[in-house]
Amino acid sequence: MVENGQMNIEWIPPNARANTGTIVVRLGSDAYTNRLDIMKTNARSNLLDELTERWPVLQEPAQQQSVTEKLEDIAANEASRLAKLSETNAAKHTQPQTEELLATMPKEILVEARAMLESPCLMEVIVEDLDKLGVAGEGKVKQTLFLVGVSRRLQRPLAAMLQGPSSSGKSFLVTRMASLFPPEAVFMATQLTPEALYYMDPGSLVHRFVVVGERRRAEDDHAADATQALRQMLSEGRLSKAVPIQMNGVYRTVLMEQEGPISYVECTTLTEIFEEDANRCILLTTDERPEQTRRILTATAAAYSGGVTDDAQRIIDRHHALQRMLKSHTVLIPFAERLAELIDDKRVETRRAFPHLLGLIQACCLLHQRQRETDSDGRLLANEEDYFIARHLLAGPLSRQLGGQISEPAARFLDRLREWFSTEEMFTTSDARRKETGSKSSVYAWLKELREVGSVEQVEAPRGNQAAKWQIFSHGQSRDAVKVLPTIKEVFRTN
Repeated sequence: MVENGQMNIEWIPPNARANTGTIVVRLGSDAYTNRLDIMKTNARSNLLDELTERWPVLQEPAQQQSVTEKLEDIAANEASRLAKLSETNAAKHTQPQTEELLATMPKEILVEARAMLESPCLMEVIVEDLDKLGVAGEGKVKQTLFLVGVSRRLQRPLAAMLQGPSSSGKSFLVTRMASLFPPEAVFMATQLTPEALYYMDPGSLVHRFVVVGERRRAEDDHAADATQALRQMLSEGRLSKAVPIQMNGVYRTVLMEQEGPISYVECTTLTEIFEEDANRCILLTTDERPEQTRRILTATAAAYSGGVTDDAQRIIDRHHALQRMLKSHTVLIPFAERLAELIDDKRVETRRAFPHLLGLIQACCLLHQRQRETDSDGRLLANEEDYFIARHLLAGPLSRQLGGQISEPAARFLDRLREWFSTEEMFTTSDARRKETGSKSSVYAWLKELREVGSVEQVEAPRGNQAAKWQIFSHGQSRDAVKVLPTIKEVFRTN
């Protein structure tokens, strides 16, 4: 409590989940209470205005100066408190807790988790477990997102973005997959605001798997600014932000810092994503085909009819134990230089795409750590199987990013267009929409994507109520037209 003559000013700091604390000002028997961010100059200035309006005695310059100094002292003490809290929390969050958590888990769960880690079919088991949790199909997507989560333990974790039409099951898939990671490993948020990462508990993001819901639909300059903190965290593994604050009449700069690194996943219905965000992520797409819809319907019906007999909680517990059993290791890729020689360097995007490939190889090796060799310094050594899995999962996404290849949904849409309309025949956007079972927005997005790679041509632009007219190019790109990743034989050839 700070005394100022008959005036008492009490500051109650914010709790761990809030940015604003409580200020209680008493003058005689009258009391004023409000919530504010004491670190902000304008908040303190507005508070002084409100106090002056309530108590005219504060209009005297000496009184105003006295109250101002007391508020600045509180702000300075709060800055010091936050700095100490940052050090304490950083130490707390980086201390190993896994052994204590494992000790509380049932022995039979630990036995099952250990068997999974030692299984040569570990990736298949992960897919089967997600199937049992109701996530039908999407085998490659499930495996890739799971490895992105595992990569949180690496020095340079991975990030992914799952694209797909509304109602295609993106959020359900991601949420179920994230449930396989224990609470201390994953941070889930429906939406991430621009400043959210800065104001989380200091140290709470270190090697965390951050899973976010739908990306906001607006992709403009404001949206690009809003994701700047996320880009910095993904690229540099930490955040830093200089904030000016007035203390004792003098402006000083306080540095807000948040340590990472993080692995990251989010969903979006957008087909065009701000480039600076997209090239930091592995771009994945959901399966829009009727057969995938049938799988989802069957899985949903099984959940309601009692057809799912496996204990979902047991599956989740087993995976939590598996994640806690994983040890953080440095992972070396002995064949990395050979990969660098073989990958095309014509596109500048390769500079960011190549680390995606290396990161997925490392994550795969880390997941299979009980089946991998180590060097004399205890570092894990990635092998041919790790590259085989990474290549299998990333061949499509990286072909799209580096080779200009169309996405799988757009490629399948092109196949359907060729069935419906010959290369000599023109068709309208309305014709395609009537034939296609996918959403209206998907048809527009796929036509735009096919036009950009020269698979279709817009013969006539839309006019009023008349839809645009299109024609298919017989020489348009096929889904197998671009190969950006070298084969197993090329990488592991023997002289």
